[in-house]
Formats: sequence, C-alpha cells, structure tokens
Amino acid sequence: MNPDEVNRLRATDIKKEIAVFGQFVNLSLGSMNLALRPVLELIRKDHLPERPNQIGQMIPDLLVIMMNPGSSHPMDLEYRPADVAKPEEIDPFGERIPTRPDNTQYQIMRIMLAQGWHHARVLNLSDLRETKSPIFIQRYQELETWPGGSAHSLFSPVRSRERMIRMGQGANLPLLVGWGRNPGLLPLARQCLATLVPERIIGVELPESPGLYAHPSPMMQKAKEAWVKTILAKYRQQP
Repeated sequence: MNPDEVNRLRATDIKKEIAVFGQFVNLSLGSMNLALRPVLELIRKDHLPERPNQIGQMIPDLLVIMMNPGSSHPMDLEYRPADVAKPEEIDPFGERIPTRPDNTQYQIMRIMLAQGWHHARVLNLSDLRETKSPIFIQRYQELETWPGGSAHSLFSPVRSRERMIRMGQGANLPLLVGWGRNPGLLPLARQCLATLVPERIIGVELPESPGLYAHPSPMMQKAKEAWVKTILAKYRQQP
C-alpha cells in the first residue's frame, strides 16, 4: 500500500482491520493515586490470540513511543483498573481490555497497514492519563518532586525490568517516536532516549529542538498526511 492510498483510509475502514487493547492501573504513591495506562496494543484482528490477555506475551512488529495516553480510555466505562501499591507490582503481562483509540493511534495504524505489520505496541514518555497537554506537563513536573513520583514514567529507573519486557526483551524491533514539540517534555524525552539504541529510532526530529520529535497527528490534515509519507519514506530507505 503506497502513502497516498494509506492516507485516504478513513477511521471507519481502519477499525475493520485493527483492534485496540489497553492496560490500565491505579498506582498509589502515599496519599496520591495515579491513573495510568502503561501500554496500548494495536493488533490486526486476524492475528488476535485466543484470549486478549495473551497479547502482552507477544513480541510486536513495531514499538511506538509517544507523549502520554491522552483521551484513550476503556470501552467499558464501568471498568475498574487494578490497584497497585508500588511500581514493581505493575504486571507487564496484565489484563488487556478493549480500548477507545484516538486520532493519533489511527496514524500509527496507517503506518502498520502500509508496512504490512500486524501488531504495534504503544508506550509513552509518561503513563499519566491526562487529556490536556498543558495540564499533563504541569502534573508530571509536580510528580517529579514527590518521593517515588518518577514512577509515572516507564522510562524511570524504578520500572526498568517492566520496560525491558514491554519492549520485546531485547528484540531488535522497529522503533517509532513522536511525542511533540513542547519543550516541557525535554526532561522526559531525554530520559527515554537514554534507554534507546539511537540507530533504531525513526521519527521527525525537530532541528531547532534536539530530543523532540513531531507528533504523529498535527492539527492540519495536510500535515498529518505529510507525517505519514515522511515516516514511510524513512522506513523504506532502511536496508
């Protein structure tokens, strides 16, 4: 599928091909409770395992790292996430449930379909479930001053074992990054980048802000289409 064809795909078309599952947990840090989404799984419906909870044990075709979960939430609005008392209790193989995607995830699905990939695992600089970016940045900055507060991020040292499992346990997987332009993200971005193999990273880095990579779903439709074309060109230039 060429870039023009994949850019013409509507969300209704894509949803017929790809299912979305997320893992949600509530992490207690003293008197503070953090609503987290540690992972999102995008998987072709014809490659779904017998039980969704088996998805966490699968090695994906693509790893994606973005900013934070945004508006993504369980399809079942009455679903109660598991409660954990410390970050070490977050289970990388934990329950996956049907999840509502947002426009950003459809951009990742377009890359999957163009490349013939069956499964993408989406991770984030922070797992905090906050829809508004300015509020998210303020919250994470405050958390970083709390004892243990850095555990909101999968890329913090305290979650290194969990991170290794979620990222394929050393598998040499394609890696797509795009967390946006806000300079407030730079501390989280640098923390994340320090854990990655630079040669594996694909994204649209902002020349004026090293460490920041263009968001997959900018506001203008032409910019969304340009992002898809640029990313596909980068993958297809690889040996």
